[in-house]
Amino acid sequence: MLLHRSSLAVLGRHGTHHNSHRRQSAARTAMRRTPQDHQAKFGCMVLSASVQTAPVLKSGMQSSVDPDYLAAANYLKSIGFTNTAEIARVLDIAMNPNSLFVQYNDAKRSTNVNARALSVEGDMQPVVDYLVSKGLSGPQVVQVVTAHPPVLSYNVQQRLEPFWDYLSSIGVDNVAAAVVKRPSLLGLDVDANLRKIVDYLQYVETPPEKIVEYITTTI
Repeated sequence: MLLHRSSLAVLGRHGTHHNSHRRQSAARTAMRRTPQDHQAKFGCMVLSASVQTAPVLKSGMQSSVDPDYLAAANYLKSIGFTNTAEIARVLDIAMNPNSLFVQYNDAKRSTNVNARALSVEGDMQPVVDYLVSKGLSGPQVVQVVTAHPPVLSYNVQQRLEPFWDYLSSIGVDNVAAAVVKRPSLLGLDVDANLRKIVDYLQYVETPPEKIVEYITTTI
């Protein structure tokens, strides 16, 4: 069926008027929105982004940074750490048993079984003090902790002292230099694996100097 030209004109004007009415209605709706409405919408977007990037959060109506994490982060800054992202990575590996960070230079020992909530005075500072007492400079401590974050969760008497003493006993003259060169050595536990490796090398009559070379450069 054909429509008369005048009818088409009427329909066109009606359509234009309808679209104009919709635009005006949308504009009036936008104008009625208060600044609080816009702020609430923007606040939701910011909150969503911050939840995804916040390192450690406590559950509750008002989430906040975990005080243990905050204290640990401030301590790392005090000993020479400057990169915030690096601090977050180090602490996540040291304190989070389910950390998804991968230690690229230490892939075989990427899971830190000692990860837990650490205190500065009871856990982290004794480790740093011990490394300094063994001859590491401040920058070298930062270098070692950056390369092997689990060291912050090691017990000095049960883990670090036996490690240092054992390496000295098999002929490593400068354990500190070996650790700075290869921080992943700290991932070796004397009773769990290091002694077994050395015992095997001695069993197959590997010369002592070759054992030292293997332990400090290859393993």
